[in-house]
Amino acid sequence: MTDLIIIGAGLAGLFAANMAADLGASVCLVARGRGGLSLSHGCIAVLNRAQPLRALDRLPASHPYQLAGKEALKQSVKAFASWMRAGDLHYRGRLGQSLPILQASGRSAWVNLAPPSLGQIHGRSVGAGAIEGFRDFAPQMLAQALRAKEDYRVRVLPLPLPRSSRELYAIDLAARFDDPLWRNETLRLWKPLARGLDTLILPAILGLSMHSDLFNLIQEHFGCAVLEIPTLPPSLPGLRLERALRQRAKQHGVRIIEGAPAIGRVEGPSGQARVIGIQLQSAGGPRMLSSGALLLATGGVIHGGLVALHPNRMRETVFGYPIEVQPERSAWTELSPFSPQAYAMAGLRVNTRMQPLDPAGEPLFANLYAAGGVISGSDRVYEGSRQGIDLATAYRAVQSIMEDSYH
Repeated sequence: MTDLIIIGAGLAGLFAANMAADLGASVCLVARGRGGLSLSHGCIAVLNRAQPLRALDRLPASHPYQLAGKEALKQSVKAFASWMRAGDLHYRGRLGQSLPILQASGRSAWVNLAPPSLGQIHGRSVGAGAIEGFRDFAPQMLAQALRAKEDYRVRVLPLPLPRSSRELYAIDLAARFDDPLWRNETLRLWKPLARGLDTLILPAILGLSMHSDLFNLIQEHFGCAVLEIPTLPPSLPGLRLERALRQRAKQHGVRIIEGAPAIGRVEGPSGQARVIGIQLQSAGGPRMLSSGALLLATGGVIHGGLVALHPNRMRETVFGYPIEVQPERSAWTELSPFSPQAYAMAGLRVNTRMQPLDPAGEPLFANLYAAGGVISGSDRVYEGSRQGIDLATAYRAVQSIMEDSYH
C-alpha cells in the first residue's frame, strides 16, 4: 500500500509529491492529463500587490491563504526556491516584494519568483525579435506598445533560422535550441543583428532544458540583456518548471501514472468512513490502488477538478461531492474576462488542515486532503494568487498528512 496518493500533476500536485517524498512517504502521483503548468508563465505569483505579505492579513478568514497560514506560504516558497537552485534553475525574487515581468502585450505582470530569462527591459535601445516562420509572437504589436508607454527606441529585428523548412511552434524551436550545434549556428546568425542593443526581446524558445548558466552564456554572446516573453500555450517557462519538478519527483521515488481517470474508494460506516484509495479507469479495465491518505490537487473548473452540471449544479470529479454555487447560472460569470468571476470562487471548503468539509463543517473523511484550485474561497486569476495558493495549501496539506500518519 502507498502512503499517499496525489491526484493532479499541476504545481500543487507536483510540489506536494516532492515534499512528501522528501519527508519519507511513499508517493503515487496520478493524473488524467497534463497539469496547468504548460499554460502558465513559469513564475510564482503570490498576490497582485507590490507587497503581498502585508496584504494577506486583510483577506477573509475563508481564503486559502488564511486557512493554510502565512508560515506555510513562507516555507513552501523557501523549499521551492531551494529545489530550483539545486536543479540549476535559479529563480530570482523574494516573497515580500513583487517584481514585474514583461508580457507579449507590452504590459507587466506582478510575480514574486521568476526564472532569470523573464523580467524587465534594461536600457533604452530595444530589439524585438521576429523569428522566421514563428507565428505565436507579435513583435510589431509589442514594439508599438513599448513605444507608446515608454521612451524606448524599439526595432523589430527579422531573425533568420538555419535550415528552416516549415512553420514552427515554441516547442519545436526549443527542441532545436537544445542541440548545441544548431543553437551555436543560430546565435552566430543573430549576433550581428543585435549589435548596439541594450535588450533583445525574444519569445520563450531558448531550449526546454535551458538552465541558468546557459542563459548567462547566451547574454554574453550577444553583449546585451536578453529577455524571453512567454508565448501562447504550451508556454516554455511553464514547461521548464514542470519538467524540473517531475524529474525531481522521479529521482526521489515518486511513482507517476498518467492518462487514467480516478474514482475515489471509501470504506467504513457513515461517520467513520475512510478513503482507502482509488479506482483507475484504464484501457485494460478498472485498476485498484490503495493508500493511507489521498490528496486532491485536481484544480478548479478550468482544469477539470470541478465540473459544472445542467442546469445550475457543480461537483468535484473524484468523489462526486456536490459543490455549493450560486443558484442562478447567469451569475457565475461576468462579461469582462478582467472582472472577478463567481464560478472561480467555488470549490471544496477545507479546514486549517486542508481537509474537505461537509455542510456541518466536519471533515468528509479523516484521511482526505485538498490543495490548489479545487479549494473554494479565491478567484486566483483575478487576485494573481494562483501559484502562491498552490504552494501554501500543498505544503499545509502534506504537513497535516505527515502529522496524522505518525499520530
